[in-house]
Amino acid sequence: MSERTLRVAINGTGFAGEYTAGCYSMIPHHNGVTIELAGVVSGRLENAQRFAKSHGVRAAFEDHEAMLEAVKPDIDNICCANFAHGPYTIEAARAGVPVIVLEKPPIIWPGYPEGRQADAATRKREAMESFAHVLDVVRDSGSKLLYAEDFVYFDGIKGVVELLEEAQKSAKGKILYQRGICAHQGSHAPAYDTPSKSGGGSLFNKACHPLGPALFLKQVEGILSSGAPVRPTAVSAIALQVLKHQPASCGDHFRVMQNVDDFGRITVVFEDHTVAEVIGHDLSISGIRNEFSLITDFAQYDLRINPNNENELFLPAAEPAGNLLFREKLPTPQGTSFPRPNQFYSHGYVNEMADAVACALVEDQYPQAGALLAWDTMAVLMAGYESAENGGGTVDISDYTTEGRSFEPREIPCPAQFGRVFQRL
Repeated sequence: MSERTLRVAINGTGFAGEYTAGCYSMIPHHNGVTIELAGVVSGRLENAQRFAKSHGVRAAFEDHEAMLEAVKPDIDNICCANFAHGPYTIEAARAGVPVIVLEKPPIIWPGYPEGRQADAATRKREAMESFAHVLDVVRDSGSKLLYAEDFVYFDGIKGVVELLEEAQKSAKGKILYQRGICAHQGSHAPAYDTPSKSGGGSLFNKACHPLGPALFLKQVEGILSSGAPVRPTAVSAIALQVLKHQPASCGDHFRVMQNVDDFGRITVVFEDHTVAEVIGHDLSISGIRNEFSLITDFAQYDLRINPNNENELFLPAAEPAGNLLFREKLPTPQGTSFPRPNQFYSHGYVNEMADAVACALVEDQYPQAGALLAWDTMAVLMAGYESAENGGGTVDISDYTTEGRSFEPREIPCPAQFGRVFQRL
C-alpha cells in the first residue's frame, strides 16, 4: 500500500487554532495516509513557536505567504482573526493550495481595517463585492473552499439530510420552520470587541452558527426535490448592546462588550416562503448553548448539542475537578452539570476536518459546506445589520441570492456524499 502524507497548515493560535490542531488527530482512519501538522502562522512569532511546540507542528511562521512557500500545504486552515480571512484565502488560492478551510464568518467589511465609516447598506454592498472577488480567485485557482461552519457538520444535521432523502420517496421532505441559538457569556478572544478585527458582535459571530445549517438544509431540500438549492431572499434583524447599558454589577459574570452587539436575532425568509429564526448572544451565564430545531411536513427534529443531558455530574465543590472543562465556557464545575465528552466531535469539528481531508485525497470530491453556503451566509449577516440599523425592517437580498451570483456544481452540496449516521433495517 502506498503511503501519502497530507501537509496541514494552521493560521491562528487561539481557540479555533487549538481545536483545529486537536481535530486532525481524531479524524476517522484513512489507510496509508499520514496527516502532518506542517506549519502554523501567528502575527506574533513567539505565539506560533509556542503553539508548534505544544501541538507538534513542524514549523512556525509569522507571515502567511512565507508559510505557503515553505510548507506547500495540502490543506490550509484559516482560523485566525476575521479581518485576515479574505486576504489569507486569496493568498492560499493563488499559491495553489488544494483545500482551503475558511472559518466563519467568511470575511468582514473591508472598510473596517481601513478606518472608514459607512451605513449598513454600504457595508453590505462593499462586503459582498469584496467577497465576490475572494470567491472568484478561489474558483479561478481550482482550489476547493470549505466554509468551516461546524453546526453544518453535527451528526444530527447529517441525520436530517438522511431523513430528507427518505421522506422525498413518499412526496414529503419540505422544511417549514427552523430555529437555532448559539450563546455564551462573551468571547475571550481579544479581537472580538474590536469591529476592525472581528467585523461585528453576536449577530455576526454567533448567529452565524445556527444560520449555517438553516441555509444548508434548505439547499439540500431543494437539491433533493428539484435539483436546485432553495435560497434566502429576505432578512429582518435586531442587533443590540444589552450589558453596556446596564449597571456595572450586571457584568460580573460576563464580558461586557463596548463596541459590538451582544445580542442578535435574524429572521430569514426563503424563496419558497418558509422561515428560519436564529439568535446569537453573549448573555448565557451557564456556558455555551448550541441548539437547533426544525419542523417539516413529516416530523419535528430537535438537536440539543450542548448542554445535553446524556451525562450528568454533581460536584459539591469545584476543587476535585482540577482544570477539567466539562462543557465549553462552563464558568464552574461545582453543582450539577452536564459534561460533554469529546466536545470537538459533538460540536462537528472532527466531521468538518474529515471532509477537508477527503476533499484533499479525492480529486472529484468537494466540500459539503462550500462557496454557496459562505456566500448566502455573508449576504444574510450583512443584511441583518442593515435591517437592525433601520429598526428591524425587511431587507431584500435576492439581488445576491436567487438573482445574483451563480455557482458551479462543485460549489454546491452533494447530499449523497454527506455521510451516514443512522443504521438501516
